[in-house]
Amino acid sequence: MPMKRIALPAVLVLLACAEFVAPVHAAAPKSLSIKDLGLGMPKEPEAVFDPRWSIEAGVLAMGRSSSPSVALANGGGTGTSLNASDPGFELEWGPYVSVSTYVFKRIRAEIVYFGIYDWAAGASLEDPGAITTGVFNAGATVFDRVDLGYTSRLDSIEVNTSYPFLGKLNWLAGFRWVGLDDYSTTLWDGRSTGTDYAQADAWGKNELYGAQVGIEGPLWQPSSRLYLDGMIKACVFTNDMSFGRNATGTIAGFSSTERSVTRTSFLGEFGLMGRFAMTQHFVLGLGYQLTWLDGVASGVSSLGGQGVTSVLFHGLQATMDLRW
Repeated sequence: MPMKRIALPAVLVLLACAEFVAPVHAAAPKSLSIKDLGLGMPKEPEAVFDPRWSIEAGVLAMGRSSSPSVALANGGGTGTSLNASDPGFELEWGPYVSVSTYVFKRIRAEIVYFGIYDWAAGASLEDPGAITTGVFNAGATVFDRVDLGYTSRLDSIEVNTSYPFLGKLNWLAGFRWVGLDDYSTTLWDGRSTGTDYAQADAWGKNELYGAQVGIEGPLWQPSSRLYLDGMIKACVFTNDMSFGRNATGTIAGFSSTERSVTRTSFLGEFGLMGRFAMTQHFVLGLGYQLTWLDGVASGVSSLGGQGVTSVLFHGLQATMDLRW
């Protein structure tokens, strides 16, 4: 009995000692590979950041095409002439603002505004006592000088919805309003050698509203931060337009006129935008935009008896985009 009492504790002590003095076998070291070090292997793709809201603001620097061809004056002595299409519009700056958000899971809505306010151009012809015109019946009157001044303004507001298709591209459909206001002042002046003169303040005002469709989305992405967007739009408008002239001067054959009509007009727009993501929330953009309007009244339409014309606008766009 005493031996049993001693044997059991002894066995336990021996087992403990054996465990204590037995060599500890460490796990075999695992060799490191290039994959373990993360060298030369692509990282796992990060989740694409798809912002709920986006506010983009910037500027446009755009030029516009010349006015329609209307022969305003001919210099008999110099053999030169003055046409309404002679003045060239240079680049002018204007604002660009866009706000977009998701209204449903896959449908995105946006409001876009841009405008150019201060296009201006002018031209003159001087030929003392030898200038004639076919714009109105001047009789035997000749002029010494003709001056043309031209201003133009463009505004555009659009409300669009877009839906993805073909991968990253989006269908676009929406409503658009465009305002194009043209004004010109032409002075036929013979007062340096006589008393006769004629002046016409002419205008063309266009209020266009209609539906548009288009395609937009990324075209090329050489890196995660740098990519190229593209867009193309087409719009059919109802154009409430008015054009006319307010004539003053000493020549009775030059009358004032005004007319208002409603007609169908068209718009086509194309753009390319390079973007660089400073962060996923802040993106810089620089691109090119072209807008073509057909079936609009110009600021010289009423001088030559023309109804409508086409106008082309194009230039650079620079923006900053805040996304969250």
